[in-house]
Amino acid sequence: MNGLRILCNKVIPLDSWDHDFVVVKSPLVDDIPLPCLASFDLFNPLDNSGHGWKVTKGGGVIKNYGLDFTRQGGGASTDFIASKDAISVLCAVKPNSFDAFSTFLDCRQMTEGSGSGFCVDFSPNDKAVRVQVVYPSGTGVSYRSPTFVENEWNILCITLSAESLRMENQHGDVVPNEFTSPINITHWVRPLIIGQGVSGGTCDGSVGFVAVYDGFLTPAQRKAAIRTGIEVINSREG
Repeated sequence: MNGLRILCNKVIPLDSWDHDFVVVKSPLVDDIPLPCLASFDLFNPLDNSGHGWKVTKGGGVIKNYGLDFTRQGGGASTDFIASKDAISVLCAVKPNSFDAFSTFLDCRQMTEGSGSGFCVDFSPNDKAVRVQVVYPSGTGVSYRSPTFVENEWNILCITLSAESLRMENQHGDVVPNEFTSPINITHWVRPLIIGQGVSGGTCDGSVGFVAVYDGFLTPAQRKAAIRTGIEVINSREG
């Protein structure tokens, strides 16, 4: 029996990924004007871009909107590694508690002299969802989204290259940064982790989806991608 979860535009709830699944059409692939490198809709273990990547659920708890994570349960792993000069990331994340850090996405390598990658987390100190990038020295620096609303999904579109970062959310906040010297955040050493940090950081929260694209989305395309992300989440929670 195929484990398809979408039928007649309705989400079919499952409490297990122990089925045979097939790649399905996804707005996260079809409605974004860049080649999709990986699209983890988190309805099942498959990458809906068709490139064959997979998610191992690990400590993730299956929900109709994606995966929930707890402090004790641990995260989900993938086998996806990006290796491009520029990428765009579209994701939906939501912290469930606000007194401790939660790491939603992570592919950082923090070894001195070969630091690379980035993560998306929630900081209780900043009361914000942030993107953290790693310099070659292994030191990280964070960029916070100015607007944060408790119990609301954060739909983020992030463009990354060795020279610059842009992060935008559904509130229209744009966080720009030009790096003073090139850093390696788009050629990953570690596969992407969901719901846990690479150094053991935990998560009390939810991840609805994460998709990665080849190249930069323009400002107008970022806003359109965020609208697509909102529609995806609304369709699951409605």
